[in-house]
Order: sequence, then structure tokens, then C-alpha cells
Amino acid sequence: RLVGEAKNHLSLKLIHQGNPVDAIWFGHTEQLPARVLLAFRLDVNEWKGERKVQFLVEGAQLQVGVAAEIRGQAA
Repeated sequence: RLVGEAKNHLSLKLIHQGNPVDAIWFGHTEQLPARVLLAFRLDVNEWKGERKVQFLVEGAQLQVGVAAEIRGQAA
């Protein structure tokens, strides 16, 4: 789903190696397919006093048999 005041950031729920992970792609608004290869950095999301690990997405490439699968567009 798109987040931010200008709705210009893509928030994602991913499955990575069988585990759920939140991710954010700043400045990206185009939806991604269900399976995609992601380049990311680990980041800490601080929101309303809560700290959680998230993926900070740097890029994406379409590919079969990928490392991360999008679980849904709602974060």
C-alpha cells in the first residue's frame, strides 16, 4: 500500500525465508508482482514509539524462484 503524506512510498508485507517481514520502498509507487527479487538493507522502523526491523528496499527484479515473496499490499 502507498504511505506517506504524498502517498509516494510503497509499504510491503513480505515472506523471506519463511518469515514475515515488513518492508518500505521510499519514492516508489508502482505495485510489485507477487514474486520478485529484492535488493534491500536492514533498517529499524521507529513509529509512534515502537521499533521494528524492516527491509529498506533499494531495487527489484522480476525472477522465478526468488528470495522474498510479497504476502499482501497492506502493511
